[in-house]
Amino acid sequence: MAKTAIRWRFFFMALPVVVLIGWATGFSIPEYSISPGQAIDTATLVTVPQVRPKDYVGSIYMTDVTLIHLTPILWIYDHVVSDVSIYPASEIVGSSDPSQFSQQQLSQMANAKLAAGVAAFSYLNRRVPEVYGAEVLATVPGTPAYGVLRPGDLVTEVGGKTVTSMSTFAAAITSYPPGSVVRLLVIRQNVNSSSLDFKRISFTVKLGSDPRNGKKAFLGVEYTQGVFYVLPGSIKIATGEIGGPSAGLAFALQLVQELSHHRFARGVKVAATGTIAPNGIVGEVGGVPQKAVAVYRAGVKIFLVPKQQVSQARTYVGKKLTIIGVSSLSQAIDAIKGLRGIS
Repeated sequence: MAKTAIRWRFFFMALPVVVLIGWATGFSIPEYSISPGQAIDTATLVTVPQVRPKDYVGSIYMTDVTLIHLTPILWIYDHVVSDVSIYPASEIVGSSDPSQFSQQQLSQMANAKLAAGVAAFSYLNRRVPEVYGAEVLATVPGTPAYGVLRPGDLVTEVGGKTVTSMSTFAAAITSYPPGSVVRLLVIRQNVNSSSLDFKRISFTVKLGSDPRNGKKAFLGVEYTQGVFYVLPGSIKIATGEIGGPSAGLAFALQLVQELSHHRFARGVKVAATGTIAPNGIVGEVGGVPQKAVAVYRAGVKIFLVPKQQVSQARTYVGKKLTIIGVSSLSQAIDAIKGLRGIS
């Protein structure tokens, strides 16, 4: 009898601890951590048809971060790790539906690869055809667009009316009364494919009523001005499940080498991070301090970053890396050309 009482006493003493551990490991809190990821040689990811094998010395590296939705136990752990940053979920996901976050990240990567291709062709003075429309940023749950359109879709036609901008998209939707059935024509990239190609898809949707004005039709999308570029050839960039736009600069640098057959990085290992615009302008990215750590751990000594983020890149690595700030693709190429012979 005494042994039974002891067992039950132990059970009730241990129960709160078990419950606490379960809560700490299984319950998500509204914060994310960013920690160093990896540095990857872009030559292993980029394929351009009819380009000779990559037998040269010298590489362009892309780098990423590890993004984790925190649990209490991870929150505690990450607060004692020096190279990890913690952010509120609102700064990571924004106002978007969290269920669409992964799709948005993959869409941003697809757009970054496309922009890198356009920037590379532009640098080499080769024109790329353009298609304009309204780009879907997110869809609102419970609306006609939800489950039909995806982040990254470019709407080019509504009910037979051509869409080339945000205003023509809004005008086309509101030209119909609520309840109307309309056909949408969109350009969609396959974000899970390494190819930078696309397909045109047609959807039929029944428009709802605008919650703010019941007399107006409502689709349920957040959108912006969009443009799609039709790249020549069959360029492939295999990124798997890596999302976000920050590898744009690295991919553009590698593509210039591939497309021009000119190995300006010969003899040099260089990592790069930064968004890339079709015109070659380099923009800011997140997680630069952690990316610098990933570069250092990979044994790469030179890191190109957006010019305004040089001090951020030095946060954890100090002078262990040669960090160079750039504002454009051409600046980045010139900087690499000046580093020949540095490993």
